[in-house]
Amino acid sequence: MVSFQRVAILFLFATVGCLLVCSQGCGKKDPRKNAIWGTVTYRGQPVPAGSITFIPDASQGNSGPAVTIPFENGRYDSRSSGLGHIGGPHKVRITGLTGKDSGDEFFPQGTLLFPDYETSANLPDGPSEQNFVVPDNWVLPPSTPQRYEGP
Repeated sequence: MVSFQRVAILFLFATVGCLLVCSQGCGKKDPRKNAIWGTVTYRGQPVPAGSITFIPDASQGNSGPAVTIPFENGRYDSRSSGLGHIGGPHKVRITGLTGKDSGDEFFPQGTLLFPDYETSANLPDGPSEQNFVVPDNWVLPPSTPQRYEGP
C-alpha cells in the first residue's frame, strides 16, 4: 500500500511541473511588439488601398520576422492586429492599389496604382508614427501592345 505522504509528494511535484510547463507557453513570444501607424501618399493624395511591409534589414545587422499591414484611404495601423515591428533598420515595401473593384477575384481592392515602391526606415524600439510619400515619378511603364506573329 502506498503511503499518503508519498502520494502527496508526487502530487506536489506533478503540480509544480505542470505549472512550469504552462508558464513557458507553447513557444517563443512574437518579437513584433512595437505598434506602428501612419499614412501613405502618392501625388499628394492618400493611396486608396494596398499594403505596407516592414522587413528587418539584414544588410544593416537587423533580423527577425517581417510584418505586413493592409491600408485603406492612405492610413495603416498595426494596433488593430496586435502585431508591430521589431525596431531597427528596415526595408519598407509599399504596394498601392486603385481601391476600385477590378472584377478580378484575385484583386478585389483594384489594380496597381504604381509599381511596388521600396524605401528604408530606421524604426524606434517602441510605438511610432511613420508617414511615407511615394515619389510622383514612380509610375507603371506604359503598356505597348505586342503584335502577334503566329506560330
